[in-house]
Amino acid sequence: MRLLSYNVKSLQIDADAVRRVIVETSPDVVAVQEATRYLTGGRRRMRRLAAETGMVCVIPGGSPFGAYTTALLVSAELAPTVVGTRGRPLSWRWWRRRDLVAWPTRRGCAVVDLGDVVVISVHLGLDARERADHCDEINALLERYGPHRCIVAGDLNETPDGPSWAALGRHLRDMAAGSTEGTFPVPTARRRIDGVLVGSAIAGGEVRVVRSDAALRGSDHFPLLCADLQVGPVPRG
Repeated sequence: MRLLSYNVKSLQIDADAVRRVIVETSPDVVAVQEATRYLTGGRRRMRRLAAETGMVCVIPGGSPFGAYTTALLVSAELAPTVVGTRGRPLSWRWWRRRDLVAWPTRRGCAVVDLGDVVVISVHLGLDARERADHCDEINALLERYGPHRCIVAGDLNETPDGPSWAALGRHLRDMAAGSTEGTFPVPTARRRIDGVLVGSAIAGGEVRVVRSDAALRGSDHFPLLCADLQVGPVPRG
């Protein structure tokens, strides 16, 4: 399986370049962050993005689906294998923040169950206390689906030495552990705040930062591509 994780900045920078990134990388699954929920016809735009790149939008993001700033696309070939989808809102404890300069963004995660593997697109908050709550909720979700077959992909809004990576690391491993290649902000990308973390039954593959001409133009995040992911035997116990 080929997985692309991409914060598309609501398609507000260069939507055509985002489409080109998807076409050029030929993913089976696209985990989207900052889906177009705030724009007029935002969910329609996500579905159109999928259609124009040969994908199927299984979760378009936004509040009616619970996914808020996340979305999921799967290839047309993979779509018949979808067992279930779920948008899950993450807690919104804005009243705990005394330093608000703007109304905080409601976060969520998008889940697609493909039988052998479950992909979860996440977009964690800017506040460290909020991220800690979100990681607890995501870990509970992992336990529900079976963490061995889960992939969490997305924008964690902190570098790998942060507590969110450690919290998710209780069940998952970072596919790019040790990498110093950054994902944000484009074009300098000094920080790695995007990641792909996988369960014990997921093997193979390497995560690479996509730095094509289209990726330089599409968003303020570089996308991550993880190719040749394989699902191994389910652990006992």
